[in-house]
Amino acid sequence: MALVYGSLLRRLRREEQAAREVADSCVALSAEHRFPQWLGMARIYGGSTLAALGKMDEGLAEIREGLSAYRATGAGAERPTFLALLAEVYWRRGAWQDGHAAVSEALDIIAENGECAYEAELHRIRGELVLGRSPADQGEAEASFQRAREIARSQSARSWELRAATSLARLWRRQGKREEARGLLGEAHAWFTEGFDTADLKEAKALLDELSSGSFRAPDLLIDC
Repeated sequence: MALVYGSLLRRLRREEQAAREVADSCVALSAEHRFPQWLGMARIYGGSTLAALGKMDEGLAEIREGLSAYRATGAGAERPTFLALLAEVYWRRGAWQDGHAAVSEALDIIAENGECAYEAELHRIRGELVLGRSPADQGEAEASFQRAREIARSQSARSWELRAATSLARLWRRQGKREEARGLLGEAHAWFTEGFDTADLKEAKALLDELSSGSFRAPDLLIDC
C-alpha cells in the first residue's frame, strides 16, 4: 500500500522517474506475494509514468493491462483516478475520441458513487482534449476549465485549482486576454507558501512571468510541456 500510493504521489508531483521506480518496486513485491489488486494499481501508475517519460505506446499498454488485472479482482474503488490517468495519456497522444470516452466513463462513475477526488482534473483534461481535437472550440474548452476551477475551489483542492487556472490562463493568453489570465493565475499561485520546486508551480510561475513581461510566443498547437 505504501509503495502504490507513493508512486501515485510522485506521479501527481510529476516526478516521473521516481514514480516509475516506486511502481516497479510495488510490482515486484506484489508479484512475489500474489497481491493482484496492488499489482494492477502499480501497473496503472507505472504505465502512466512511462507514458509521461515519452514511451506512449508502452505506457498505454501497461495501463490497460493494469486496468484488466484490477477489474479481475472485483475491486471497484478508484476507477475515476485510473481513467483520468488513462485519459491524460490519450490527450498527450492525440487520441481525442478515446480520451473523451475515458473522461465520460469516469464522470459517470463519480455521478453514481460520489468518488470525486479526481473530478476537477477530469474536467480540465476534457478541456485540453477539446482544444486538441479542434482548437476553434475554445468556448467549450473554457467551460470545462471553469468547471474544473469551480469544483476544485469547492473542495479546497488547491493543486487541482492551480492546474485548472494554468490551463485557462493559457487559453486566455491565446485569445489576447493577458491581464485576465495574469490575474486568474496570480490568485491561484499566490495561495501557495511552499512546494515551489514542484513541476506544476514552476510551470505556473513561468507562465505568470511571461504574462507579466509582455513577451509573446506563438500559440501552442497541442499542449505545453
